[in-house]
Amino acid sequence: MIETSEKASPRAWYAVGLLGMLYVVAFVDRIVLALLIEPLKAEFNVSDTQISLLIGFNFALFYALVGLPMGRLADRINRRTLIIASTAVWAACTLMSGFATAFWVLGALRIGVAIGEAALSPSAISMIGDLFPKKDRGRATSVYMAMGAAGATGGYILGGYLVGLIGETGGIVIPGIGAFKAWQTVFLAVSLPAVVIGVLLWLTVREPTRRTIDGVAMEPSRAWEWLKKTWRPMLLLFIAGSVGQTMVHGLLTWAPSFMVRDFGWMVGRAGMTIGVATLLGGVGGMVLWPMITERWNRTREDALPLVLTFGVLAGGAAMIVAATASGPAIFIAGFGVAMFALMGTGVLLMIAIQQFANANMRGEMMALCLLLTALIAQGIGPTFVPMASKLLDPAGADIRMGYIALALVAAPIAALFALWARPGLLRLKRENPVD
Repeated sequence: MIETSEKASPRAWYAVGLLGMLYVVAFVDRIVLALLIEPLKAEFNVSDTQISLLIGFNFALFYALVGLPMGRLADRINRRTLIIASTAVWAACTLMSGFATAFWVLGALRIGVAIGEAALSPSAISMIGDLFPKKDRGRATSVYMAMGAAGATGGYILGGYLVGLIGETGGIVIPGIGAFKAWQTVFLAVSLPAVVIGVLLWLTVREPTRRTIDGVAMEPSRAWEWLKKTWRPMLLLFIAGSVGQTMVHGLLTWAPSFMVRDFGWMVGRAGMTIGVATLLGGVGGMVLWPMITERWNRTREDALPLVLTFGVLAGGAAMIVAATASGPAIFIAGFGVAMFALMGTGVLLMIAIQQFANANMRGEMMALCLLLTALIAQGIGPTFVPMASKLLDPAGADIRMGYIALALVAAPIAALFALWARPGLLRLKRENPVD
């Protein structure tokens, strides 16, 4: 069993690496749909809004509904077993998506992916809290989250490569099974790594011992503990970050289609370019911003909400630059800066859980964070862009208008909630020191 000590063990970092790899795959399975917008529209004869609901609200609703129960389970039962079982569910649903014969079938399978993935992060964050001493939890959490963001880029890069490669021949043929189109092949390919990593997790990582206070194991939190006034600042911070992340989901979901429609790029090339830009900007920000916040936190106890405020405002400004770009180079530059600011400061929500929440509440707090992120960021972001475009442009094809509208609405709202949370977080830090 992996032991917890004042110095993080190599096995603890190995566990984070494996959990992070699983998060990579989860993000690939989740986000690859954005790259397949155009072929899926043609295959099932659906609109931009219908596709956006499949990517956003349909997934987010069930991810959120299942998230809180999964968070409470993570604070009570064997987290490793919970992760392995849920991984099997989402891998199977992703695989079967390649065999979908109707749009509603694909929608039902995406619900299965959402239900399966809902258990991963609450369980992983809870495990990280028990695997590492307090001083290392923020760094371990940022590594885990950054690896998930790398999965988002991997989805675009791998998917773009597959669509481009297979698109040249119109599909592939698997002997004994049949012929598959490019979009089907992408689903089949991205489902397999989850199985491999799940087996590795089962064979090489054990459930860590839950932390104790003076030798007494901490009891799980009472239901809805976070509704108490004490934890209201965390709720406000989660809302701030979730509103900020609507810009990430809106920008990412429609970026390949934007480049196809406005600049005449091929889908494969657009996907790979967006993936590289997200890798350099977003993942780089997720590593750098927590380091900046941790250093600033030594002299200012309110560093975290202030950095988040700056991030959402800077990200909104960069999103507007991308939306008004006259060419692909300016669009990619604005896109990369926006991902750097928004994804980089978005990870601070998980850092806040390790910084402010007690060990018996981390799984549930993470589930609450994911619930709000799913309902607000993923539920609204992808759909807001085409709906705002349709409202502002009767033709409904100008994604630029949706981008600008989303940035002008989300950035100031997110900043206001982050500043609203600031006084309470200061009080929480002084009155409720974590173990």
